[in-house]
Amino acid sequence: MPEGRPFETYVEEYRATADEAEIQVLDEYTDTFRLANQILTERKRSGLTQVELASMCGIAQSEISRIERGDGNPTVETLSRVGRSLNLNLQFVNASSAPPGS
Repeated sequence: MPEGRPFETYVEEYRATADEAEIQVLDEYTDTFRLANQILTERKRSGLTQVELASMCGIAQSEISRIERGDGNPTVETLSRVGRSLNLNLQFVNASSAPPGS
């Protein structure tokens, strides 16, 4: 199956025609899914199942699933637990100095 275009391409095309309110909503969703993808990618890289990660974090597997789908609304404490279990730090990164797509 051929590979599709990068997500960032779709985002930039949408931004070109969106109004300010639409861009704000897009940015909120992009942040959510970027975080969700980072957790999913790191969990898989670590060779962990959702059940194993949940056990390490002391939270339900269903919460891990919601976070990875971008459906959850986890607390900072929950994100910190997940991050520590994956050897990740929870922090803000200056958007202008972050690598593209991060």
